[in-house]
Amino acid sequence: MASMLFGGAGLAYNRFTADGAYYIYPSAGVIQWTEPYLDLSDRTEVARGDVGDRTAVIVVVGQSLQVNSVPTAYVPVNSNIDQLNIWDGKLYKAKDPLLGINGGDPAHRGTWLLRMADKLISDGLYDRVIIVPMAVGNTRVGQWSDPNLEPYLFRRINTVGLRMRDAGLPCTAIMWGQGESDTRDGTSQASYAASLQKVIGEFKRAIPGCPMLVAQEAYIYGTTSAAILAAQASVVNNTTVFAGENVELIPPSGRYDNTHLNEAGADQRATLAVAALKAALGL
Repeated sequence: MASMLFGGAGLAYNRFTADGAYYIYPSAGVIQWTEPYLDLSDRTEVARGDVGDRTAVIVVVGQSLQVNSVPTAYVPVNSNIDQLNIWDGKLYKAKDPLLGINGGDPAHRGTWLLRMADKLISDGLYDRVIIVPMAVGNTRVGQWSDPNLEPYLFRRINTVGLRMRDAGLPCTAIMWGQGESDTRDGTSQASYAASLQKVIGEFKRAIPGCPMLVAQEAYIYGTTSAAILAAQASVVNNTTVFAGENVELIPPSGRYDNTHLNEAGADQRATLAVAALKAALGL
């Protein structure tokens, strides 16, 4: 499946065209410790360059397993891995900690995302990978689905669509990884599924034509939720929404606090994510 480049008629989908459409409401005032990592002092801006079928542009959204929460930074083997910083709309050479998502303190310097990108290239599936990270730690699905609920994460979906459009980027896949906070809070299957459908609908509007992968992800501090997992499975239609990686397969030994991924867990998730992308995209 080729990447979808949205433009022309697709521009109408981005209905928030006022100056405020690019404004990202700071989440840290609502959710503690979610300040984005935005230090550009050691970053290299890169040109868009050729973005064809051999380039994967992957949006990653969700909560803390998708931010800079792995203890150590990962240095990719492959050099042609970039990222879009959703806060300024520029492309940079990808480097842990990734820009625009929280974490990056001395105890949390890495992600599983660069590991995934490395594997996609090393496995010969793509020649270049551009990651678009937009996750926020400790978030519930309801915070992503309600446009009127602080910290207004629903509105970020439109902003990311505009940033990608302005950067001339296609979209290969959107990867949803979230559920731990809803396990903790006892969200029902029906409520979670309804909220997730709203999130999916907004991504379809803001980034039309891009397939979405929904991970099985609910495990938190030794507890999981059958309701959350069932809700995540229920939105999969194998046409526009596909099954993502099963994060429940990562054992406590792959989690440094029985929730967040250590280096071994990050590598395992990256492998699972590549397999999920291959299945969803027919690679």
